[in-house]
Amino acid sequence: CTFWLWLRSIRNPGSWLWGILTGFSYIYMVLAWGGYIFVLNSIGLHALLLVGLGRFNSGVYKAYTLFFVIGTFGAMQVPVVGWQPIRSLEQMGPLLVFLGYQVLAFCDFYRRKNEMTTKAFILFRIRVSVLFLMGLVIVAFLLYPTGYFGPLSARIRGLFVKHTKTGNPLVRAESGAAVCLWKRSSGCYFAAIYGAVAIHFSGKMSRLVLICAPICTIGCAIWCGFVLDFALEPILLLLGKKGYKGSEEDDAGEKCSGKNGDKSPVKNGAAESKAKAKSDAKDAKGKENKGKQAADSGKGKSQEKASAKKATKHAGEFSQTPLEEHHEDHRPGGIMQIKHVIKSGMWESVPESTRKSYVDGRAFIDRNPLVLLARLGLSAAVLYTVIGYEPKVTTFVQHCHSVAKSLSNPKVVTMMRDRVHGMVKMDDYLKGYQWIDQNTPKDARVIAWWDYGYQITGIAKRTSIADGNTWNHEHIATLGRTLTSPEKKAHNAIRHIADYLLVWAGGGGDDLAKSPHLARIGNSVFPEHCGDDDPRCNKFGFHQDRSPTPMMAKSLLYKAVMHNLVAGVKLDPRFFKEVHTTKHGKMRVYQVMNISQESKDWIADPQNKICDAPGSWYCVGQYPPALAKLISKRKNFNQVEDFNRVGEKSAYTKMIEKERSGGGREL
Repeated sequence: CTFWLWLRSIRNPGSWLWGILTGFSYIYMVLAWGGYIFVLNSIGLHALLLVGLGRFNSGVYKAYTLFFVIGTFGAMQVPVVGWQPIRSLEQMGPLLVFLGYQVLAFCDFYRRKNEMTTKAFILFRIRVSVLFLMGLVIVAFLLYPTGYFGPLSARIRGLFVKHTKTGNPLVRAESGAAVCLWKRSSGCYFAAIYGAVAIHFSGKMSRLVLICAPICTIGCAIWCGFVLDFALEPILLLLGKKGYKGSEEDDAGEKCSGKNGDKSPVKNGAAESKAKAKSDAKDAKGKENKGKQAADSGKGKSQEKASAKKATKHAGEFSQTPLEEHHEDHRPGGIMQIKHVIKSGMWESVPESTRKSYVDGRAFIDRNPLVLLARLGLSAAVLYTVIGYEPKVTTFVQHCHSVAKSLSNPKVVTMMRDRVHGMVKMDDYLKGYQWIDQNTPKDARVIAWWDYGYQITGIAKRTSIADGNTWNHEHIATLGRTLTSPEKKAHNAIRHIADYLLVWAGGGGDDLAKSPHLARIGNSVFPEHCGDDDPRCNKFGFHQDRSPTPMMAKSLLYKAVMHNLVAGVKLDPRFFKEVHTTKHGKMRVYQVMNISQESKDWIADPQNKICDAPGSWYCVGQYPPALAKLISKRKNFNQVEDFNRVGEKSAYTKMIEKERSGGGREL
């Protein structure tokens, strides 16, 4: 919706009011999706491209200014965003485009006010641009040492670093899809940008493949429209649609309309000619208006007149060219005029006979009945070929629907095959979360792997220790280390931060299947967990006979999943008490015994929360003092793409770098 509103706001110079709705739509994106930075940068990049294509005008300026001011102001009201739009390097590009637009608009205003010539306008804009760039450099130089600019996040850096393994166990790269669009309009230029960005980013991170879906459908729609236009064109021409004009008709039209028959605006050309006459040929112009020239003006006056005429020739031709829908006026001295000069030069370099042959040939294709019948036959062949692919298209559409349906179905309720009853509804996860909601205190805190955080918050209505929005790798690693530690060691930490323990069990994608991953993540921040000699944490896993390794067998996660299901495997009731297991055993809930009320009260105390602003609902919690010893063992994780960080690298990072350089096996 935000993209559509942006393109609607720049359709023509008079549609800039749509920029207001674009700004409000962007605010909604900030509230709803963490990928709002992708939306902001895509529009900013397109706005910059419009300048490079000579399509900047007052309408585009107003549309982007309204979008940026409204959208940024609204985004800054969201606590998790705050001042990032004017401090984060990830959002600095659109901000610089916004400032650049103000400079361009000021230059255009000054040009119109003073009726500047092309040369004077170019020199003026160069001076203003140099001052603007110098100001930016000075401001950046003063602010950078203060730490004003926030660094690029690890995930953003990882999208631009050349690699296939990020070095972060949480992020893996996948290959992406390709999109190709080609049509010279502002909308399709944006589609090309969107496609390029989607291809690059989806090739870096598998979850970003989702941004390819819209542009792929748009690309298919454009090409379907192209095929349909191609097929219908000869029919419309046979029914009376006007085709391409021949050279003779063009010549006749010019004779009827005269040299200045074009109805396009010429105010800039007239203003420029007027300014040029004032500065270079004021006397000559006065004498021309009288219809005579002094006999003794001499050779110098004639040369001056010729020079003035030559200087204004190109400007006059430029001002007479027709304006397209996205143009407002003839902006001299910019990309628009440069494109005009290049195109005119290329066209004039072609011999007149060749140009005439092309025009006549093009008109012949659109007007000759036999050619139109041949084109009609070709259209029928194209449509027949397309229809021939209908079975494959149908199969593909059905596949898309089935995939979309499977992805949109709730993950907490699925269908499973029972040996006795056949297909049955498996709602263990839903029932488990509902049990927590109905049978635990409202202020209960549930510790589980971060995958289930949103479900714990949304369905069970209880506080989760981590969820899908937890980007703090060190916190996730602390959680992974705790769950894969021996039972007593894990309890010593959990009793200070949680009241209940939740695990997914029953096979398939349960917590045991994920547990080696949890241990590896924990080891990336707590090197002593598996040791620097084992950065992959291979000592935590299964043997070939599916029996657990000693480290796994002692872990809290293994005992919680296999509690009383395997001989000799059970949790110590002094630490954890089983309170609920669902019908099919897919979810198990344990009460944490002997919790620290002191730590619970400390965490609940508002004085111990770090709020982004007084009275804000967004407040970052802190670990209770009792866990200070544990937290002191953490070593902040330096990812492979953290090229701007210094300090000792972890064993895991060193291993990944070695593999990337060809010194080790692939991950």
